[in-house]
Amino acid sequence: MRVDFYATLRPIVGARSVDISLSESSTVARLVDEIATRWPLLSEHLFDEQGGLSRRVSIMVDGRNVRWLQGLETPIRPDHKIDIFPPVAGG
Repeated sequence: MRVDFYATLRPIVGARSVDISLSESSTVARLVDEIATRWPLLSEHLFDEQGGLSRRVSIMVDGRNVRWLQGLETPIRPDHKIDIFPPVAGG
């Protein structure tokens, strides 16, 4: 599946998008574990102190924030579009 990273996360990954192979029936939890394994510096952005999904990142599955779906247990398939954003601020 293709995962797109934005803003300050791109330099950590070294690319705008990456391909990550997961099983046909996987979850966002499995995806972020794989991302954290490949790019350990992303762990502080992905996870909070209790190991849950950090508020410092937004993960979108087909344009829908996983927080409003099933969180880390949101099912994902290889054909889903995944976007990962750092916090956005401005004024």
